[in-house]
Amino acid sequence: MMSRLECFLKQKGAEYAPFNPKRAPRLLEKLHLSFNKNQVIIQIIGTNGKGSTGRFLALMLKALGVRVGHFTSPHLLSLCERFWINGESVRESALESAFSSLDLQVLKEASYFEVLTFLAFKIFKDCKIVILEAGLGGEYDSTTTCSTPKLTLFTSIGMDHEDYLGTSIKEIAITKLNAMVKLSVLGFQREKEVVSIAGQIAKERDVELERLKEIPQSILEYVKAHHYPSYQAQNLTLAWQGLVMAIKRIPSLKKLESKIDFNSNFALKSLLQTLPPLDLQGRFQSLTPKIFLDVLHNTDGAKALLEHYANFNRNATILIYNSYSDKNPKAILSLLKPIIQRVEIFQVENLRVIDKSALEKILQELEIPYCDFVALKKESQYLVCGSFSVVAKFLRDFKAKKIEEK
Repeated sequence: MMSRLECFLKQKGAEYAPFNPKRAPRLLEKLHLSFNKNQVIIQIIGTNGKGSTGRFLALMLKALGVRVGHFTSPHLLSLCERFWINGESVRESALESAFSSLDLQVLKEASYFEVLTFLAFKIFKDCKIVILEAGLGGEYDSTTTCSTPKLTLFTSIGMDHEDYLGTSIKEIAITKLNAMVKLSVLGFQREKEVVSIAGQIAKERDVELERLKEIPQSILEYVKAHHYPSYQAQNLTLAWQGLVMAIKRIPSLKKLESKIDFNSNFALKSLLQTLPPLDLQGRFQSLTPKIFLDVLHNTDGAKALLEHYANFNRNATILIYNSYSDKNPKAILSLLKPIIQRVEIFQVENLRVIDKSALEKILQELEIPYCDFVALKKESQYLVCGSFSVVAKFLRDFKAKKIEEK
């Protein structure tokens, strides 16, 4: 049975509405909401890796004894996953209570994502640091227009959500990087044009922008020891550098310097030793020793996964797959082709999902064997991907034992 909040959001339809930079701040004022002036807001913006970067940073801050909240999206099984405080997702009762305290008439004007952004103000009111993950944009995103971040972290920026952000990497990069604040860190970028645009904006605005170029050896060792996909080393490095900049450059966090000696070569290594496991589902998640879930849904995500897959048996994986029609499935499948034995099409009820005949045509053109997904075979290796919707439905069905290994 759906909660009141879920029923309300369902009426909104699509999660992301066309950007209107004036709408969210206007509604926020009507709701009489604001973050406490003593709270530190850190914003995460980018195309891929936002969730993992934000969670790594949140886990580090928690390890240092800070009460920290992490707002992330989308979710897989429950809306509660989007609101995390000190190691746990909030309870549904807390989310319902926060929703009930807001003016319903005002919320009716808001988009799906804006409603959740407003709830973050209530949910995280007692947190010292709040990490806000932007939805799909940057300068016009409600996490940007409704808050005043002290620090911005930019994960990799690539082609995605072209209907909203622009049809070129330049357009997409500009709208994301325009959210840059005075303290910012630019993570590892595949596109040189992104680096150039970031440098230009930083110079024009007199921003202290740190650009990441190398991954510390201790992070490489940590990622390998925990069997995380190799791309998580970049996300963890960005989180670490964000932590360093936040503590060194934000006055209200200076006290944390007594808890970690940044001048020591062992500071990062000692922090990693106390770091809890990454608790985000669907990031090359090992559901069983032979079933992996990954929410990759664009070409950059596919490229990152391929780099990790060099450690696996190539040509031996069955891809359980479906995609939204606007996610360029042909380009994604073309990239993944070297590692897959065949594609098994996983049915998902969603208006955005590509027509099955169109997907079959793509598979035929790429000469990739395919069939409908029916059941799992114990001896086979599987990768479930294509969108959050695909991974979410597979995970729900697997947990409900509608899908079993035979």
